[in-house]
Amino acid sequence: MAASTSTAAGEEKKPTTLNKLDRLETEIEDLCRSMRNDEVSEQELQEHFLDFSPEQLKLVVGRMAKARKIQIKTDEQHRPSIRLRDPMIARKLLAIEDEDEIKTYEAIEAVGSKGIASRIIKYKTKQAVTRVAKTLAALESKQLIKAVKLQKNTQHVKSYILFHLKLDDQAGAHITVFGEGTNFDTQGFDMVSKLCTVFLKNRMKDFIQRKMSSEATASEILENVRQTNTVKVDLVEESIEAVMKMLELNGKVERREHIDPELGPVVRYRLHVSKSDRPEASIPCIGCPVKNLCSLDSPINPVDCPHFDAWVKKVDF
Repeated sequence: MAASTSTAAGEEKKPTTLNKLDRLETEIEDLCRSMRNDEVSEQELQEHFLDFSPEQLKLVVGRMAKARKIQIKTDEQHRPSIRLRDPMIARKLLAIEDEDEIKTYEAIEAVGSKGIASRIIKYKTKQAVTRVAKTLAALESKQLIKAVKLQKNTQHVKSYILFHLKLDDQAGAHITVFGEGTNFDTQGFDMVSKLCTVFLKNRMKDFIQRKMSSEATASEILENVRQTNTVKVDLVEESIEAVMKMLELNGKVERREHIDPELGPVVRYRLHVSKSDRPEASIPCIGCPVKNLCSLDSPINPVDCPHFDAWVKKVDF
């Protein structure tokens, strides 16, 4: 009889615990709605819900993530936070059984209104090109994402964003130096894009040969483009940033933000090289019979090596 009483007591406690966690979930949702962008950091969660243990918070947040109610994010300092999704979007995501579709959606969701190219989605989700195309089409049919052309007058770069968002067209806001509408200077824009790419490609070569920085600021790129004396329009730094935005969305350039102790946030760009595209396997140094004698201060060195130079020119970084 005592055992029966103990079991009954245990059964009475279980619903109480579940109700407590259900209440916590509701309160987390309310807290998210009260914050900017419906987003709450992990620290804010812990400070707000002092009556709950970290384990309980983790359990409920995991439960909400599994139900697709929230997006789990991390900032540049790798600090976690959660953002509440729209209930209708959460229901649509919960109905999706294909994990590749979920990974693709989350990759697009992570960039917000900046947009992301299919090449970058392929790199982040580790899917084949045909698979990426299929998952993008499926998500578009469900009205979860949409494809947007960044600038109709240029390379027709297609960027993907969430269905309810508007693309943050930073490039479109600063390319007036190239003209607008039917007067847009497509040839000039494409020429500047090519010069920027060549400059960053040379930076990558310098990095490989002499361990110099592979990155460059917009002002450094602008100075190099001006030195070529091939561009007729009067370029400014914002023009280069617009071009770099286009190249970034096309998967050719990476944008990196560094914190300078004196200047604060500094944006630098480098050529995009994915792990799967890295050309190290074909480098002639691997089978070179005199590689043990090769160094920068030796008569045998990579700078003067015709085989290494030919490889650098051949490789599409």
